[in-house]
Amino acid sequence: MNLEGKTCGVCNKGKLKKFQERIAEGVYVDAYKCEHGHVSYSEEVMRRVEALERGHAEERHIVKVGSSLAALIPAAIVKQLNLKSKESVFVSAKGNTITIKVNSSAG
Repeated sequence: MNLEGKTCGVCNKGKLKKFQERIAEGVYVDAYKCEHGHVSYSEEVMRRVEALERGHAEERHIVKVGSSLAALIPAAIVKQLNLKSKESVFVSAKGNTITIKVNSSAG
């Protein structure tokens, strides 16, 4: 579906112009940006992007542990990284992304 020239669905003011957006290393999709900077995608592109993200990630729920919150790490990732209970990791946040890095110097 071509959205070029249509009114932006976010601000309902700007007209959409087509461009190529990089969503992952070596993966580009057709996207549409209005003059106010809002980006839109066709439904087909959104389905493909969501499928790509699901292929690289598993959905988890946040659980309460004492006075902290935790997210369980999927068994496949535990096995892939050879993680052990009580292993030291670094946790950081940027925007709405949480990154967990294994402390490779611990041991």
